[in-house]
Amino acid sequence: GLSMRQGDLLLGLCIASAQAFMPSSSLRSDSPVSLRARSAVARPTPPVMSAAALDGASLLDASLGVGYQGTGEDWSHAKSSERKDRPLTNEQLKVLTAKSNAAGLRQLGLQYLEMSCAAALIAFSSSVPGAAGAVLRLAGTLLLGFGLVTMGHCAQHECIHNTAFASRRLNALVAWLVSLPRLTNPRWERMLHKDHHTYTNDPTRDPEIMAGEPANSMPGDLWAYATKILRIGGGKFGLGVYSARLAILLSGSRGHVVGYSGFDPVPGPKAAAVRDSLASSCRAQLAFYAAVAAGLTLVPGGWSAAVKYWLLPLMVGEPLHAFFHIADHLNTEQDHTNGRSNTRTTVAPKFVAFNLWNMNYHAEHHLYPSIPFHHLPAAHAALSGHFDRTSPSAVDMHRQLLTRWMPHFQHRLRKQGIPGVQGAGWQPCTPDRA
Repeated sequence: GLSMRQGDLLLGLCIASAQAFMPSSSLRSDSPVSLRARSAVARPTPPVMSAAALDGASLLDASLGVGYQGTGEDWSHAKSSERKDRPLTNEQLKVLTAKSNAAGLRQLGLQYLEMSCAAALIAFSSSVPGAAGAVLRLAGTLLLGFGLVTMGHCAQHECIHNTAFASRRLNALVAWLVSLPRLTNPRWERMLHKDHHTYTNDPTRDPEIMAGEPANSMPGDLWAYATKILRIGGGKFGLGVYSARLAILLSGSRGHVVGYSGFDPVPGPKAAAVRDSLASSCRAQLAFYAAVAAGLTLVPGGWSAAVKYWLLPLMVGEPLHAFFHIADHLNTEQDHTNGRSNTRTTVAPKFVAFNLWNMNYHAEHHLYPSIPFHHLPAAHAALSGHFDRTSPSAVDMHRQLLTRWMPHFQHRLRKQGIPGVQGAGWQPCTPDRA
């Protein structure tokens, strides 16, 4: 049988016939930036001592951003110097929070190169007869889909944090462009994502879970687990994320601000803060889609090409991304003040981590959201042993989820009802791994 790491690697290879040409310089341990970062962060750090205890006022205090109205880039419920779960020193943070246009452009360029090679593989497969052509077409579709979805989610995510690039204008431009294929809007995402970071796993204030019943990211049964990965079958009309995204764009263009389900209204003050700018952004996005649709209709074979190189890869890529992405807050504490236990890191093969913009290091990202993606591997090394919830691979995470975490959740729900699986009544399955 496959080991846990081999299982992850096999999935990575299945979706990446072009892995060999990916130098992934942003992940290299011998690159100058990485060596400089590691030299500053490699020494052991106390597991619970705050930055204030080590250096006085934290380097991050001035950049505090609380909730959707926050203007700073350290999206947190409190100043960094007041948080006892943040152990990094100012010396470490100076290195780890340094942004780079070059690193962002290199990452973006390599991922576009990967997707271009995948598209070329799909085109080439048409000239190869029989099973060999089908295999090449499948490999190209998987690789292109994984790239489209991870670009649309992870690159957008880094850009709305203003950490993909040093330039704020470049972050804003790239965030909008990479969102287009996936039908998402970065202005809307930024509004809700700020609250997600500030109130992580708070069932009454984290927009990623507060619309659920119960307010917990844990799938309640196998059907919920399947729809969470497939990204279709749940939601309105059984269309999953696709009905939600269309509803968000259409509602936003009319000045109605909704949450993650696409149909839950956002509270008045929060909606008022973004209504006008979101309406303009959504209208521009819908106008772009209308222009694309018109072009595809006028060009012979246009819609056939769109299905082959966009829509089909997108639908295939969503589950591949979700296979890794759903781990982020599963079986974690519902305490937004404790970054050690409310988010999960999942170790992934380098090819997968590259496409995820290192967002598999999710606990590190949530604890220090101002650390750019290219420094997260170094942050992971510096914070080794600091977090309560980590998985050695996505395969192991899914094994624990199906055999232990979901039964634990179901048992608490049967015995205690909703109060037993959300808020102060929720207790994750412990130990985290059998």
